[in-house]
Amino acid sequence: MSSVVEVEADSASSAYPPSIQAGIPKLGETPRGWSRHRLGDLLRRVDRPARLVDSDTYQLVTAKRNRGGIVAREVLRGDQIRTKTQFYAATGDFLISKRQISHGACGTVPPGLNGALVSNEYTSFHTTGVLDPAFLSALSHSTYFQQTCFHSSIGVHVEKLVFRLEDWMRWEFDIPPLPEQRRIVMVLDAWDRAIDQAERLIAAKRRRKAGLMQHLFLNLPRSPLLEAADVWFSGVDKKSRDDEVPVLLCNYMDVFHNTRITAPLAFMQATASKRQIADNSLRKNDVVFTKDSETADEIAEPALIAEDIPNLVCGYHLAVARPREGLGHGPFIAQAMRHHAVRWQFARLANGVVRFGLTLDAMEQAEIFLPPLPVQERIAAILDAEDIAIEGLAKQVETLRIQKRGLTQKLLVGEWHLDDRFDIAPSPPSVLAGELT
Repeated sequence: MSSVVEVEADSASSAYPPSIQAGIPKLGETPRGWSRHRLGDLLRRVDRPARLVDSDTYQLVTAKRNRGGIVAREVLRGDQIRTKTQFYAATGDFLISKRQISHGACGTVPPGLNGALVSNEYTSFHTTGVLDPAFLSALSHSTYFQQTCFHSSIGVHVEKLVFRLEDWMRWEFDIPPLPEQRRIVMVLDAWDRAIDQAERLIAAKRRRKAGLMQHLFLNLPRSPLLEAADVWFSGVDKKSRDDEVPVLLCNYMDVFHNTRITAPLAFMQATASKRQIADNSLRKNDVVFTKDSETADEIAEPALIAEDIPNLVCGYHLAVARPREGLGHGPFIAQAMRHHAVRWQFARLANGVVRFGLTLDAMEQAEIFLPPLPVQERIAAILDAEDIAIEGLAKQVETLRIQKRGLTQKLLVGEWHLDDRFDIAPSPPSVLAGELT
């Protein structure tokens, strides 16, 4: 039996940012073997007042939103710290930001921040004997925990809520026995380690690709982009006309978040006139890139149309480079546009104040690396293989994150139980997923 009764959020909840869980926190029947406690009976407050010395330096910390944990802020001298009421934090403290707890600003102080300072806008807790500290850290990610934080806050603006600690301490929580708490933590830690390992491998492969680009593009000749490709800016706008027909729209975020555009992407459904479709249809090996952005360094972010996708049209804020037969190779042009020297050039060609943008006149000045076509094809094959490997790992990370989110909610409300089989060393996530009941 699940401990938490799932309720639909009211219509107003959509007005809140993703960091807020505005639904009403409700407990159902206490799961078998678990016990119900007031939060005030599970936590005890810890105060370690700090007496600041003007000439001494101190490490300050902050709690990130969305349960992003406790991280370092700046290091300041005592005379530079404006709020003189400060407290020492210690490794293992569960720290909450009273100003930001409704946004999930809480977490456990890591060893590297032992002895750091927090102001009186923070509260430090230790757990009592029935609550494992690591389980409390996991519990803070549950929807019910987040809802209790929001409903213990008052105010007329979501960014100016006042947290009532005494109200929060009166909420009740269903808590499993200590052995099951530790099993839950062990399983969730296994997923965290798998995610961390995959992210480290992604970072290593990105460094490898950067090194390959440095080597492969060394001493390559440069030529105007317009010698290798025909370039045009999208003419699709947001206005609707009577003569428009349904199309798939490749939009700004599709390009910005993907190196290769393929059919599995959930393209925006839109409409366009027949003339717009004729002028802006995309085909395999086209390179779509951002022609304007709020920052100059996001200009000319490219993505390759990696396969023919019927009815796909280039959306607004984008440009298309279509390779000229025998002169330009689409995959190579996309890779060349990612080289730091070419990116710097496009940023320099962009102009604007609030939003930076490229013009067709600027395109006449743009240059890219342009070796003979066979060399382009060989270089693109090497670098595309690196991108495909990175994208595969990124999908694995996203799958692991989705699995962990599901596990967190199932395990923390008692819908799934862990028996003594999980007292042994944790297995890889792919194995564990098949054993959870």
